[in-house]
Formats: sequence, structure tokens, C-alpha cells
Amino acid sequence: MKRIVWLLITAVVVLITACDGPPPQRATRVGYTEREWTDPTRPAWNGATDWPIPAGIWYPATEEATEAPVVIGPPGLPFLRRGWVARDAPPAGAARDLPLILLSHGTGGSRNDLSWLAERLVQDGYVVAAVTHHGNSIQSDDLTAQGFFLFWERAREMTVLLDRILQDDVFGPRIDGTRIGAAGFSLGGNTMALLAGGRLDIEAYYAYCQGPEAEAANCEPPPESPFTVADLEKLIESNARVRASIESASDDWRENRIRAVYAIAPAALAAMPRSGAAQIDIPLRVAVGDQDTMAPLATNARPVAESAPQAELWVLPGVDHYTFLGPCGWAGKLVLGEICAESQQLPRVQTLERVAADASAFFGRTLR
Repeated sequence: MKRIVWLLITAVVVLITACDGPPPQRATRVGYTEREWTDPTRPAWNGATDWPIPAGIWYPATEEATEAPVVIGPPGLPFLRRGWVARDAPPAGAARDLPLILLSHGTGGSRNDLSWLAERLVQDGYVVAAVTHHGNSIQSDDLTAQGFFLFWERAREMTVLLDRILQDDVFGPRIDGTRIGAAGFSLGGNTMALLAGGRLDIEAYYAYCQGPEAEAANCEPPPESPFTVADLEKLIESNARVRASIESASDDWRENRIRAVYAIAPAALAAMPRSGAAQIDIPLRVAVGDQDTMAPLATNARPVAESAPQAELWVLPGVDHYTFLGPCGWAGKLVLGEICAESQQLPRVQTLERVAADASAFFGRTLR
């Protein structure tokens, strides 16, 4: 019995050690740092502080920088993997006049969810900045019904994020302000469409969701949401600020400094009619899996891609929604179910590599 226990302990230790693996072999060290910015022009949803803009920034670091793995989960129990970075490393001296890509996470996520894309973009000569959207992050324990349901407010956060990084003493001088793009996953893909000039019709969307043709995938809160439609209805009755936000939902959220956007498995685009998507007047590329049941292709990505004048649609066979959330650790594969499910056709890591390369090539074409 003692020998069996010892063998099991040894196997677990080997498994845990192997999960980290060696650091990636790449020409450019990836630096990562964080900023806790705010938007003083509006209060947080609870009204106690200024609106938070917590940001993560990836950038080319010096050759001497030491990269380490980033893992979400208890020690030795990796649920989600967030790449390899050299935290707070000095930027490379030659990292000047670089294009900038902004990132927007999906429902309930955080600023690190698209690290697999950020690290590839840094390899190709970009600075990348992501925000954790206020009220919409399970990982950061920042949860409000407003953050989950009033999703158009995210576009304003992206504008403030852009303001802050261009004003930053370290990164502002290293960025070429004429070459700015943005990418987003799931609800972040919806944010991309808004930043590009797309217009919502929130009244028509609410009417659709209350009618006989409503689809649960388009109208019900996602599994990540701890809030219900009833919670939103209560807020509409009791909170004037929520009512004012809904009245502004169909406004123009365009960010003119952004020249191209990349939407990954965009969600909640049933709220954007074809006439609203036709207002998108910059290059838009949409990547989506044909097995996506969370944001179905037919009612989200396809109508927008067919209506926006400069849009491109790339449908990946055998890929579902959560594939784009990033790589999972062994513990995540055991307990997180569909969030960590692997495609039968292509391993998740290879799918992410393909999409990251495609996004980099897209920005390379559009941000010359």
C-alpha cells in the first residue's frame, strides 16, 4: 500500500511539473504589466468610486527578461493557462512606433483571457492592451447585473482604455497612434462591432426576445451570468441610471481612432440589425466555429458579416464557442466540462495558433 501511495504521489508531481513545460522558444520576450486606471467622468455601478479601468499590457521586453507561466487555479491545480510572460520587465529599447491592439474579453471573463492572442501579436511587433470590463468579471469578483446586461457600456471602456495607454509615460511614446486596431471574443466581439460603427436596435431586440421566435441562445443570460432577466426588469423599474443606459444603447459608439477590428465568436449580435451592421465602415474580420451553440453563426456572425461593407467571415469547422477562451490545464479538463472540451478535428492549442496568426495577418494588412 505504501508503495502504491508513493507511486501516486510521484505521478502527480511529475504531471504537475510537466504541465508547466519549458518556456516557449521565440525571438521576442513578452513583457506584461498591469495598470489600475479609472474613468473619473462616471461613477462605478455601485456609485462608491470612479469607474474602474483595470488593464493588462503586453509588449516586447528586453532579451534578458525571464518569462514564467501564468495559470488560473490553486497551486498545482491548473484550470486555465494564460501563457508565458516576463512580468514588469523593461520594454525593449527598440520597441518604438509600434501599432497597438486593444482586447475585449467575453462575458464573465477578464483582461487575461486573450493572452494567447496577445503573445502572438507581441511577437509580430505590436503592443497589446486589455481591460477587465466593470461588473462583468467572475475571475475578478466584479459582478453586477448592469455589467452583464448593459453590454454597450463596454465600448466606452475601450475608448477610455485607449486614452489612458496613449497618455501612459512608459507606453504612450512607444505607440504609433495612427495604427490602432482591436479584437474581442464573444461579448467582446459585439464590442468590436460597436467600436467599428455598428448600431444596435435595443427596442427591436427586446421585442424579439419577448416574441414567439426568440431563441434561448440569443435572449437568455449565458451560463456565466449569476443574474436573470428578472433581475434586469427590477433594475429597470428602480434604477434611473439603468433606464438612461438603455435609452443610449442605440447611440453611435464608434471609436474613430480604431482602424480595423477582429471579432472572435461574437455574441449578442441579434441586437444589431443588418441596417446597423451596414454602418460599419472599417475592415472587420469575424472568426467563428461552426459548432458554436452559445452565439449561433446564423443569428450573430453571419448577418453582420454579410451586411458590413468591408467584412470578412471565417468559419472554422468542428470548433465551438469556448475553444477561443484559451488553453486549459489538466485540472480544468477534468472539472470544467464544455469550457475545456477539445474539438474532434483539431486540438485547441492548434486552433488558437491558427486564429492568432490570422488576426496578426489581418492587422498587418489593415494597419499599414
